[in-house]
Amino acid sequence: MLVVGKLLRGVAVVGVFGVVLSACHFSNGQYGPASAGAALAPTNGPAGASGSGNSATAKLLGGGLSVPKTASTYDGAGFPIPDYGPVSYHGYVNGDPRYPATIGVRNSAYGQILTTQSGYTLYIRLGDEFRASKCFKICLDAFPPELTNGAPQAAPGILAADLGVLTANNSWEQVSYGGRPLYRYRLDTKPGEINAEGKGGIWYVVGVNGLPITKPLSRTSATKS
Repeated sequence: MLVVGKLLRGVAVVGVFGVVLSACHFSNGQYGPASAGAALAPTNGPAGASGSGNSATAKLLGGGLSVPKTASTYDGAGFPIPDYGPVSYHGYVNGDPRYPATIGVRNSAYGQILTTQSGYTLYIRLGDEFRASKCFKICLDAFPPELTNGAPQAAPGILAADLGVLTANNSWEQVSYGGRPLYRYRLDTKPGEINAEGKGGIWYVVGVNGLPITKPLSRTSATKS
């Protein structure tokens, strides 16, 4: 009976210990939704066409697409680019924005895509890590990070909970969406242009659900939208 009593007490201790351990499992809210860095299977069709609208849905950091070996060349641009030199946009002072960035959305041949407040197309780079850019030096001159001075703002149609800020490789604050760093393209010289889509096999427009869009909508889908 004494041995049985000891065994029972041991089981009880293990049970209590197990409860304590299970209570220690929690989500680290530092980087937004707990699922934000999880992987998903690749999507078929445009990212902007997703109808789930769930901001807790995991965001892809590769879009289920293979990243070309050349992605690490040219300081992360993935294709030959000239050294454009630094750029400063309207509302910037010495290359630094004066105000919080506002992220918008507009219809395009690729569905609904993210843009700057002025309507310039925003891109994501396959191969970037969660909240970490792999674009450096001349890559940053060709693909300037979308900078902000304070918490970025969401225009109607944007999932505000998915907006975030990370430290860009030029030491300023870069806007992220679903954990993805956002960039402009130097050769998009006016709102509405999309000149970097598919460049180097790693640069793509991004849908409202935070996923890369790798091909335009079909004519049928475009007509419905």
